[in-house]
Amino acid sequence: MGVLKRSILIRALQNVYGARGVSHVDVIALCDFILAFFGYEDYVLDNVLSSPERDAFYDLEESGFLKTQREELTLPKGKIWRVNLWKLKKEEIDRLSKAVKVEEELKVKYENIFREIEENEDILD
Repeated sequence: MGVLKRSILIRALQNVYGARGVSHVDVIALCDFILAFFGYEDYVLDNVLSSPERDAFYDLEESGFLKTQREELTLPKGKIWRVNLWKLKKEEIDRLSKAVKVEEELKVKYENIFREIEENEDILD
């Protein structure tokens, strides 16, 4: 998956957080919050986050949108520099964006079946 599209992220957030009772306006605000950090990148350095932002990222990690990663680099003087990153789970976000769509398709399919049954009952009466 290339660059994460805003529409896909909104749909995934709506499917997860909307199901928990979060309003659509707040879902859009959360999407913009995420994209403000990531932009066109797949990762964000942890040290740029404030404590409340980090808390939000931990919640997003629990919901399947982000993951943490640690990298170690050896500096020229032999010291090890540890870098903590937050990475977008693009494949999981794509899957989450499609989750309700499948449920909605099944719902429409079953509604059509029941509608046909009701119509046929009217004909038989």
